Amino acid sequence: TIERAPDSVAGIAARVLPSVVSINTRSASGRGATGSGFVFDSNGYILTNNHVVEGATSVRVRLNGTTAPITAKVIAGDAGNDLALIKLVNASGLTAATFADPESIAVGDPVVAVGYALALDGGPSVTSGIVSALNRTLTDSNGALNGLIQTDAAISSGNSGGPLINLNGQ
Repeated sequence: TIERAPDSVAGIAARVLPSVVSINTRSASGRGATGSGFVFDSNGYILTNNHVVEGATSVRVRLNGTTAPITAKVIAGDAGNDLALIKLVNASGLTAATFADPESIAVGDPVVAVGYALALDGGPSVTSGIVSALNRTLTDSNGALNGLIQTDAAISSGNSGGPLINLNGQ
């Protein structure tokens, strides 16, 4: 194993990868969706985007470094804020991600985005960039999303719901 500096992109990614998950869903019509999420509670609660799980009748989650998916249930969804909470069935002892204090985020801060781009095999993808702007508003058919962080880190299809991480791994 090659050692990476803890504050390098590889080092930051290594700290958060145990918390990042791949999500695959199916709806009653058979339509599938993929996305990412992250564990924020060791008992299997995962935060993702609502559009990843909206209308899902089946939710399967793959933890980083595993091949067998785990069944999850949608606990709550908020289309207006594009946030959803899901819970793994019979899971405990997971590594939870840590949230940053929103007041600590500044334009120009380096960040790392982690997610399962395009639902490709081989583990998550990692990109880096900076915080380009703060408090952005995005309007869509569900309303307006306010207080968003804009980044120039590449975000691919399938990364939805994955974390944007600062240099402290938060």
